[in-house]
Amino acid sequence: MLRSGAGRLYKGVVRAVDSLITDGPTITTLSSHQLSLSINRQSRRPAPRSTSSANAATRVPTALFHSESYFSASPPEFPSSVGHPDPLKLERFLPPLLDIVLNAQNEVQEALFTAIQQLDADRSWQLYRQLGKSRHSLSTAVIDLLITLQCRIPVRSSPANVIDSRAAVRQVCDRILSLCHDRLRNQPGSSSRAITSANEHDGLSTLPAALSLRLLYLLIIEEEQVAASKSRRPSRRRNSLSGILSTLSANVDARHEPGQSPIDFELRGRLAASLSRLGATDAAYRHLELVVKPAACPSANAFIDPRPFDQLLSALAKQANTSTQAVQHLPSPVDSTSNTIKEDDPIIRALRLTVSYEISASKANIHRCLQALDSVTLWWLLPFELDSDHSHGASSATHQPDNRLSLKQKWHPWQISADQPTISQESLDSFAERVALVLAQRGILQPALHIVDGLQVTHQGNNFQSETQSTRKIPDHDFFTVVLEKLAERMASSFDSDARSSLDRHRGLSADLHLAFKVYTTAHAAGVDLDSRLNLAVVNVLASCLPSAVADLGPSRSRHTKISAQLARRNEEHGSKQALKQYLRQFTTMVLGSDPDLSKGSLSYPAQATLLGLHMRTRDYSFSKRLYQPIRLRDSDRELWSFDPKAGSLQYAALHPLSAPDRDAFTWFFAESLRFSAKTVFAVQLHLDWIASGNVMPSSLNAMFVRSLLRAGLIPVVRRVLHELEVDRSLLPARLARSLVVSFAEAGYPDLAMELVVNVSQLTSPTYLSQRGKVDKHAASGSRDTWILVSTLKLMSVALEHSSKAPAAKDGELHRKVLRLFEEFRLGLTHHLFINMAQSKDASQAQAPTAVSLRDVRMAYNACIRASLSGLPTSFRVSEMTDSSDPDVSWDTTESTCLHVEELFNELRDLGVEPDDDSWNLQLTSSLHACFAAPDQAGRTEWLQKALSLFEHASKQVFKADGPLHGSEHNSSALDTFRSASENDDIHRVTLHPAVVAAIIDASRCCRDLESGLRVYELHQRRNGFNVHVEKARLTLLADLAEPRECRTELQRLTQQHKSAFRHSDRFMKHLHMLSCAAHNTGPR
Repeated sequence: MLRSGAGRLYKGVVRAVDSLITDGPTITTLSSHQLSLSINRQSRRPAPRSTSSANAATRVPTALFHSESYFSASPPEFPSSVGHPDPLKLERFLPPLLDIVLNAQNEVQEALFTAIQQLDADRSWQLYRQLGKSRHSLSTAVIDLLITLQCRIPVRSSPANVIDSRAAVRQVCDRILSLCHDRLRNQPGSSSRAITSANEHDGLSTLPAALSLRLLYLLIIEEEQVAASKSRRPSRRRNSLSGILSTLSANVDARHEPGQSPIDFELRGRLAASLSRLGATDAAYRHLELVVKPAACPSANAFIDPRPFDQLLSALAKQANTSTQAVQHLPSPVDSTSNTIKEDDPIIRALRLTVSYEISASKANIHRCLQALDSVTLWWLLPFELDSDHSHGASSATHQPDNRLSLKQKWHPWQISADQPTISQESLDSFAERVALVLAQRGILQPALHIVDGLQVTHQGNNFQSETQSTRKIPDHDFFTVVLEKLAERMASSFDSDARSSLDRHRGLSADLHLAFKVYTTAHAAGVDLDSRLNLAVVNVLASCLPSAVADLGPSRSRHTKISAQLARRNEEHGSKQALKQYLRQFTTMVLGSDPDLSKGSLSYPAQATLLGLHMRTRDYSFSKRLYQPIRLRDSDRELWSFDPKAGSLQYAALHPLSAPDRDAFTWFFAESLRFSAKTVFAVQLHLDWIASGNVMPSSLNAMFVRSLLRAGLIPVVRRVLHELEVDRSLLPARLARSLVVSFAEAGYPDLAMELVVNVSQLTSPTYLSQRGKVDKHAASGSRDTWILVSTLKLMSVALEHSSKAPAAKDGELHRKVLRLFEEFRLGLTHHLFINMAQSKDASQAQAPTAVSLRDVRMAYNACIRASLSGLPTSFRVSEMTDSSDPDVSWDTTESTCLHVEELFNELRDLGVEPDDDSWNLQLTSSLHACFAAPDQAGRTEWLQKALSLFEHASKQVFKADGPLHGSEHNSSALDTFRSASENDDIHRVTLHPAVVAAIIDASRCCRDLESGLRVYELHQRRNGFNVHVEKARLTLLADLAEPRECRTELQRLTQQHKSAFRHSDRFMKHLHMLSCAAHNTGPR
């Protein structure tokens, strides 16, 4: 007889079940010494079958089993060894092992009971399955113990016990459910026929509570894993899983006092979520009721997980959408149809539970549930109703829009229930907004408009003042968006009907337009007007009023609208055009006030095109210009006035053909720009946009354009256009001029590029000199001239940079042109610094002076240094040069050039511009040229030491990539601040070119300075890593000045690590061998 003593600690089944009130695992250990004694005793004295019940009973010491709470911070009573952490510590709801006497009837049962005694769940399951049909003779207690062992199998993966958690959960659940089925079969008085006809859940209803709780927990985990994988397996158990979960939860709840169920707050919520996903929404609702009832105060509701409620609402909405019953939409809120409200409807119950306890459920799920209800029920859910003073005669006037009827407050049906908690006004208002949103989507706008009226936002002209008497929250942007979209649809549909085209229709449109702006001003005051859909709806509302408000729409009127021009002209005489213009101005002012450059996406490009066309159709030049400028800046590469449908122009992007900015609209716009603007800058912009779109300016407009330019007393048109565009700080001329300069320079014609810049500088120089003495008196003119000078300097730096890098840069004449252009750049830069100093000292100058950037100045100085060095010999070849002297270039020329480069380098630093990578590389190249060209060894050594000093200094330097030039003191202090802020992305560390580093090492070899060359190599290797040119220079240095063995060792190491770098270096290898042999007076073998 084998006897399990695991339950003695709990003194029987009752104590064991009571222990499950604590939410924690049971941790079980077994002494290997005691276990081996019992096993050895049985193996030495096998008992015959006849006496197995008398001599095969043993007991597992009960002190080896103990329980520890999962959330307990105290150490366990019997801690496991340090090297073998117990995986059961991670498990929850582990059932205890009960005190059960095991009587083996045969050897097979004896083996099974031995496995049970050893707590071997897998072995006991295998032996149980091997029993075949004889397993039906086992007692229920044995099967309970087998179920207990399976329940105690770890299913959580941990560093000490890495397992496939999903497979483990599925295996344990399969085993337990199979054992439960056998348990029902093995009950006294049961038969196979009765088992077949019985409910498959009957075997679970009598399962002990501790086992039911663990099985419930595991089945919930399995369902969650399957739901998370989004690949539901078509299994029989999943189809009946909701019934299994309900049976197990009822089994656990039935054996405990109310309020003391071991199914805790969190697990019951997960159970409700699983039941919702399985379609058992009624059971899920009952469990959620148990979840929220302990929450006695609103502060406790914050700890309730909203996800189970979301799952329930989502499941109910899905069930409603798949049902065959059609949703009844109420045609009008004054409909006299009397429908009975089903308060016990699952959706209404779930919504009431969610709202009553202020659960933060998803608004999308609430919205889907509300969409499944009929309109009568939605009206019943609102906290207001039709005013009785106006509702009597409403049925006879159903043709009127529903928003013309007033509403009044009422007691909400959920507020007058005594058995439910009090619903806060904020929750009720938020829920009413969701209900009104669904009704608005069905075209019933009255509740939504009533809510907007409750916000009490008043507007006076273009000034808006919010007067909110209550603390209610502002609705979301989708609430306003739906209302405006439905208003736009209603206004647009009025033109499709065959109703009388009279003044009544225009009055209805005007009333709807007023309502739309009432909603939009509320949204604008609430700060939710940056939604593109909301603004698009307002644009559609305005476009719907255009055919009846404006008469002059051109020949396209007859093609796109049924409203006659005569009717529109009559409305225009009564002020319709002026009223529409005011609404357009009001809307544009609010949009640009929130999004001045349209960079926040408040208006889509089609909405921008339509709104611009509406301003043009109402002949509002100032607001057309105000809106057109950010549009052209946002889409500078777009052909705005193209007549190609695929170009995405304004005309083809507009939402309505009558509101599209077409050729006629542009003709009016351009003519007005010449007539109203004191300056022709905007007209020049329109001219360039029109030409860039592939159009030809009409001769009449060209004549007006030329007359306007001559009337202003300007010089030839091309210069005037460039000048006005630079004063306007437009991006187009800067890009155009830069692209021209770069194209000429890179195509091999740098002289033409420089001539272009010289022409620009000649144009601006007299203007600057004429205004030089009037800077203090005419601040605006000074600022304009400063901008022109800055633009010229930028173009000059671009020309210098690309010209110095051109293949023909070594030409002597071109070299002189570059130096002359640099002198003009330096002179202009001096003037610019003087202007900035004067403006910074003048306290009356509030605006910041326009500054040349650090990149522009650095590019110009680097270009001059590069051009100066181009007159020296060709760049030295690393590691192969023995004598770099050039008979065509004297030492005096080289020395003077290097000293000039040094002066330019120091001058750049004096300006407050830190040298960049190119600056340091060029300066080091200049010193190396002097080192290799020096007439004697002393001169070479002197220049080498200067190069080494520059190299070490450059390795520690950082520079700011770009920014305004403010002078040496300001920039040096700013750079010190930036050096301390290493996280600034605009600060870069100086990186020297590997060819320059290799040349320094080679110069050290020529000067017989092994130590300096190796120091240069180590510093470069530490900062930049491997480079084949630097490695070859070092190998050459070692071959010439170090021991042969050291060179051979390094060469062997490098060829092994970087085989590809030295694969085709036979000539280099021969050169190394020759140097090594010459250095040690040993000839080649």
